[in-house]
Amino acid sequence: MPNMDKQKPRSPGALQAIAVTGMIGAEMAITVTAGFYGGRFLDVQFNTAPWLMITGILLGVAAGIWGIVNIVKRFFQA
Repeated sequence: MPNMDKQKPRSPGALQAIAVTGMIGAEMAITVTAGFYGGRFLDVQFNTAPWLMITGILLGVAAGIWGIVNIVKRFFQA
């Protein structure tokens, strides 16, 4: 029976990188989608189509980039 103490511990680096990649994708998808639907809702309310939808998408992209910067900062601090 092999000795279990001599096995190399798994490096969390690869798994953490995969998790961060998934978080980045989710961050962008959620923020841009929220901006799109929020802007579209406001366009219907104020009859300003498509300007608030475009603004919402751009704000969603900006919020997503800000969130990604924070995610990457936390990843490299660990």
